[in-house]
Amino acid sequence: MRGVPKVLAITGRPGIGKSTLLARIAAEAAGLGCKVGGVTTPEVRERGVRVGFKVRGLLTGGEAWLASTTPPSSAARAARVGRYFVYGESAGLLVAEELTRAVQEADLIVIDEVGPMELLLKGFKEWVVRLLSEPAKPTALTFHERLGERSPDLYSLISSKRVIRLTESNRSQYLAQARELARWLLDEAECAKGGQGANLRA
Repeated sequence: MRGVPKVLAITGRPGIGKSTLLARIAAEAAGLGCKVGGVTTPEVRERGVRVGFKVRGLLTGGEAWLASTTPPSSAARAARVGRYFVYGESAGLLVAEELTRAVQEADLIVIDEVGPMELLLKGFKEWVVRLLSEPAKPTALTFHERLGERSPDLYSLISSKRVIRLTESNRSQYLAQARELARWLLDEAECAKGGQGANLRA
């Protein structure tokens, strides 16, 4: 009888390498033949200046603006985080589509990240709570180090899982352990035992 799917949460200060470690774990999972689904939030730069972030779906390949220095057409209703306007409706729809497919199709679900902007997306928090409270698939995510100030209940839920707190002194060690972490997450998945799965779509 299989156990409850595992959850791994990664946190640390901005720029410490949370996204890098999550991407490395996802790549190792794909290398094992496992199918990886979920969402990432890459930054967008123009002429070397960061102008916002997008949501990118790993299974669908779809993209939508998460937040931008340029206001959406409905700017009067747009929430802001610092200098960024959050595109809550369109980004929320993409997240819902991607995570729905990931629950159905993926061997590993990844979310990068759970932070102030993402929590403003329609349905995002509910999805995270669902995936962590009753995991359908192994899940790995990153979360903002000050999440507890904005959402104490969600922070408490995430903190009840296996948490890696990245620092300058341990990040190289964890990056070197990415394959081991992927295998820990997927230890009961057929794909990790020689089955076939799709490669990670970057």
